[in-house]
Amino acid sequence: MLIFFLFSILILAILVIGRKFFYSAKRNLFKDLAAWSGKDIKIKYTQKGEGSKLEKNNNFLKKIADESKIYLEEQSSKGLD
Repeated sequence: MLIFFLFSILILAILVIGRKFFYSAKRNLFKDLAAWSGKDIKIKYTQKGEGSKLEKNNNFLKKIADESKIYLEEQSSKGLD
């Protein structure tokens, strides 16, 4: 009977300590998430040269369409010959 009593106290102590550890870990894990939720992230660009490169080549789809049109015209002219 004494062994059963000591064993049950040991299990209860492990459960209480484990529960406190679990809640502490959970609180620390989601603490940063709560601090960042709902905030806008501002990205600062430090390189000035990237913007000028993008402005020169800003119409990629038009270039692809023009090149594919030329390619299709060449292929159709080869097919007729």
